[in-house]
Amino acid sequence: MLGEFGEGHHHRGCECWHRGWHYWHRKYLPMRGLLHLLILKLLEEKPLRGSEVREALKSRLDLDVPGSAVYALLSILEEKGMVTSKWETGEGAARKLYNITEYGLEYLKEGIEELKRFKRVLEFLTS
Repeated sequence: MLGEFGEGHHHRGCECWHRGWHYWHRKYLPMRGLLHLLILKLLEEKPLRGSEVREALKSRLDLDVPGSAVYALLSILEEKGMVTSKWETGEGAARKLYNITEYGLEYLKEGIEELKRFKRVLEFLTS
C-alpha cells in the first residue's frame, strides 16, 4: 500500500521512507537549490560574464559562491535552454557573456511564483 507521498511505508530507519520524504520535501518545499534562480534573476537585469555573476552574488546578497559552482550552473542553464552565451573578444582573454532566454524568463517567473506560495507557508508557520 502506498503512503500519502508515494513511499511504501513509514519506518524511520527504512530507505524507502527516507527517499519518499526527500522527494516530497524537494518537490513542495523549495528551500534548497535557489542559486539557479538567483543567477537567472541577475541575468534578467542585464547580460553578465560568469565572474560578474559571482561578484553580484557576493556584493548584493553576501553569498560567496565558488566560481566553479557559478560556471557549472551557467553551463547547465545553457544546456537546458535557459541562457545563451557568446564569446566576447577584445582586450585580454576571450570571455563568455551570458543572456537569459525567453524560456529562462518563463522558468524564472514560475519559480518566483512558487517561492511566493512558499513564503505564505513560512509566514503562517512563523506567526
